[in-house]
Amino acid sequence: MFSIRIRPRIREFTGLSQESVISNFKSIIDSNKYPFQAKIVEHHLVVKCHDDKQEFWSPELTLEVVENYMKDDEFTDHKEQTLLRGYISPKPSIWTFFIFAYVGFGLVCLSFLVYGTSQMMLNQPTNLVWYAFGCLGGILGVFIASQIGQRLGEKQTEMFLQFVKDGLA
Repeated sequence: MFSIRIRPRIREFTGLSQESVISNFKSIIDSNKYPFQAKIVEHHLVVKCHDDKQEFWSPELTLEVVENYMKDDEFTDHKEQTLLRGYISPKPSIWTFFIFAYVGFGLVCLSFLVYGTSQMMLNQPTNLVWYAFGCLGGILGVFIASQIGQRLGEKQTEMFLQFVKDGLA
């Protein structure tokens, strides 16, 4: 499966109350049906794989269970009581690394292009423009690494999505 989604989003509506949804997720975690551990603070859930199942590319599930703020709006299709929203993403350290890598390669590429263009305007040799292509290759390498990581964490991502469906059932 090829996907350029960086963090799959979850947006589900349910007729259950917030407390019911959170207690459903707590009971699923306590039943050990999935190899997950969760941290629940008020209406926020952060779900991770158990430490023995944790890998470098293991994703995390972050959920927020809130009241559906649009339920009284006459133009909305969703009149349900509760909104569940969140995303599945890499661990924050990995996510931060990829963002800094993209920004870093992008800024270095831009600086090479600006300097190389100014050399071209002055009729000087423009060797630095070729380094910009190297930076673009670095950006492509980071993108390929992120796609490989998504593929390695795909099975756990599917388990997280099934976990959300079970929590809303």
